[in-house]
Amino acid sequence: MSTLEESLKKTLIQLLKLSLAAGLIYWLIHTEKITAEPFMMLLATPWLIPFIFVITFLSILINNYRWLLLLQGQGIETTMGQTLPLSFIGLFFNLAMPGSVGGDVMKAYYIAQDQPGTKLRAATSVLMDRVVGMYAMGLIAVVAVLCNWSAIMSAPNLSALALFIFAMAIGFTLFFMLGFSNRIRGHKLTHKFLQSIPAGQLVERVYDAVHDFRNGKRQFAWGIVLSILVQSINIVCFYVISVTLHFNVSLVSFFFIVPLGLIAIAVPISPAGIGVGQAVFLALFTWYQGTSNNLGPTLITISQVAQAVLGLIGAVFYFLRRTPSSSEEAGLVDFTKSTGS
Repeated sequence: MSTLEESLKKTLIQLLKLSLAAGLIYWLIHTEKITAEPFMMLLATPWLIPFIFVITFLSILINNYRWLLLLQGQGIETTMGQTLPLSFIGLFFNLAMPGSVGGDVMKAYYIAQDQPGTKLRAATSVLMDRVVGMYAMGLIAVVAVLCNWSAIMSAPNLSALALFIFAMAIGFTLFFMLGFSNRIRGHKLTHKFLQSIPAGQLVERVYDAVHDFRNGKRQFAWGIVLSILVQSINIVCFYVISVTLHFNVSLVSFFFIVPLGLIAIAVPISPAGIGVGQAVFLALFTWYQGTSNNLGPTLITISQVAQAVLGLIGAVFYFLRRTPSSSEEAGLVDFTKSTGS
């Protein structure tokens, strides 16, 4: 495929994603699933808006520190001062250019640029950062299911989601056990399997990079703890907003619904999950409550607006960085291809 054809294909995919997001937002507004009333109530509560931005900023700081720990677990020595601007740059690119050059790719690329010779380990640290975050959300949702077993399992849609959450938590646990095991990595069947599959050499390199995390188990464990902490803070923030806006929903329901919603919008279908997030949260709250209201779309819209505003900080950091040379721009393309992004 020529460069022009590849560029046109990426542009078309991007336009389709934007069209999907716009279509979903239009449908939600047209059917009054998103209305101005909650946002007017939000503006009428002076303390709530600073509270939301403080919590969002705190979440970015904690997530950045988690990534810093994972980098150190990979033997990449860096500091908070180096990684925090990259986290903001990643947030900006997740909002601005998902699917073509996403925030995760930019974070991995820039940390590899700052730390020569760490390309694959940098990419793996970003991958593991995402995986650890999703694993923590899954664990939180599992506990919420166990605490509210009868209500969740009595609803067909929710019970199916509960089974998915259990399967995801078990799957990630097995992934970590297999990935960190010296016995499995050193077994001749593992080597034979990796040699026989398509792109086996790349898979083996990624496997080895994941396997290297066994040398940083303490950082990895702290990463999971921090993920649970930051997700719990975000969930409580969502609950506080709903109470302030006079919605009557139990706290335990948020510990089930919010992780599921955030896992769903982690897939880069639209910029920062805009449109998709509103539809997903609408469905989840409707299934849980048995009635439809605008709580879910309102909550995720408020969260996305706060992230978009703070994402502008990432734009500043991005433009303050030295403009890459043409050879470095080509390196970004190669980096993206080599990491499968």
